[in-house]
This record gives sequence, C-alpha cells and structure tokens, in this order.
Amino acid sequence: MVKIDPRWSPTMMRGSSQNAQQVFCTTGDQGSEWVSGNDDLPPPVRRRLADSRFNICPTCIGVDAELEAERRGLRRPTVAVYYAVIEAVERRLDGER
Repeated sequence: MVKIDPRWSPTMMRGSSQNAQQVFCTTGDQGSEWVSGNDDLPPPVRRRLADSRFNICPTCIGVDAELEAERRGLRRPTVAVYYAVIEAVERRLDGER
C-alpha cells in the first residue's frame, strides 16, 4: 500500500487562494510556485500527470514519491513508484481510501 500525504482529499482546495484552485496541491500554492518541479520528473511521469483527470501538483507528487521510495529502500523513486503515488492520489481525490 502506498502512503501519501494525508492532506490529499477531494475537498483539499477549499482553503486555497482563487489562483490556486485549479491545482490539487497539498500546500494550496498557485502554479507559479510549483511548476519548476515538473522539470525534475522523468518524461513518462510528466506525460502521466498531463493525462490525469486531475491537475495534480508535480512538486507534491515528487515529495510523496521520494518518501515512498525511501519506505521501499530505494535511493530515488522509479517511474513505477511515481505511477503508484499518482494512482493513490487520484483514488483519494475520487473520494476513495
């Protein structure tokens, strides 16, 4: 089971600024704050995020993927770890546990 930040939820954007409401971000920052995190992701992960039905913050995915890789005893996240984290976040945003 993949562990993700407990702040991921279908209602997570309620307290965020209006400019940030399009982005599912655990800190509620607007895109200009996190878009550079997209540069650090492998191309297949960027494509997977672009294909997601949610606009998920790549920096937040990167943080959760780093933590998941550490839990798995890896030095850095693999594409499979990123995909697992993205899928877990999507399930959470869909209202599933």
